[in-house]
Amino acid sequence: MQSSSRLARPPERAYTKFGFGLGAVPHHAWGPRRDAVQRVRDIFDRSLPAVWSYENFQALVAVREMFQRIRCENAFEWFTICRLFGMPSGKLAGKIQKTLRDATEALRQGSAKELDGILDRLDRDAFGDMLDAYLAATHPASPQFLDEPYGWVGLIWSSSRSDEVMIRSTAGRAHALTPDAAGRDPSGLLAAWNVSDAHLAREELAELFNDSLELEPVRLRRHGSHLLEIKQKVEALLFRENLLALSPWHEIKVRRHERPNFLEPAIEKDPPSRAFADDVSEMFSAFNKR
Repeated sequence: MQSSSRLARPPERAYTKFGFGLGAVPHHAWGPRRDAVQRVRDIFDRSLPAVWSYENFQALVAVREMFQRIRCENAFEWFTICRLFGMPSGKLAGKIQKTLRDATEALRQGSAKELDGILDRLDRDAFGDMLDAYLAATHPASPQFLDEPYGWVGLIWSSSRSDEVMIRSTAGRAHALTPDAAGRDPSGLLAAWNVSDAHLAREELAELFNDSLELEPVRLRRHGSHLLEIKQKVEALLFRENLLALSPWHEIKVRRHERPNFLEPAIEKDPPSRAFADDVSEMFSAFNKR
């Protein structure tokens, strides 16, 4: 189980295939995670009785832990998971994670009325739409992804230079934050924020970090929680200047009659007999380069 707090120090191991945060979903976790999302979707739809069973409990825990990884930015594939769920913000992911924690407790106690109310709370946060996004993106025959929002600020990190972090911004999509770096381990994301104006964000952050933004890396102190301090400084500035963009799911929540914008037409729920792709890692290698 992952820690419940945001990553406060840079990772200790080397990441040579994918940058931290951008890793592929492990092959052994691919099927079980998708099955968990599908079961939770069925519970959410009330098509599966929301009663105690080990399978129901484990499915809720598995989905809760995925949202926890997004919020805490503390797993090698946290941003990949974020993409699969349609880019919920860290704040929204944290809210979903806490609500799912309440749901697992209500299920464990056999409180059907309380669980029903919790599911209604999740509905107000477009939870069902996020589950649908995950199921579409991980469809075994024809994965389909949501359009990704533009405008990002990110903390870029490579295990080749583990004591440095680069603060970057882009008016494009998130993948533009992590260009290929020849001769060193790939760059990854220790944090990322969707912003409404990337150019203004760059100007404000450059002033905060003494005009070294995107030119010179910020040296990370070996002890303490310096990385978390940097995250909090960036987040506070973006909030203060009203630059944090609403989660892509905000509009879905407000305009529930509209479907999210998939890159391809929506797909039907896959039949139980359909086999998963043989090489999940390779599919996500392409996904990470989108």
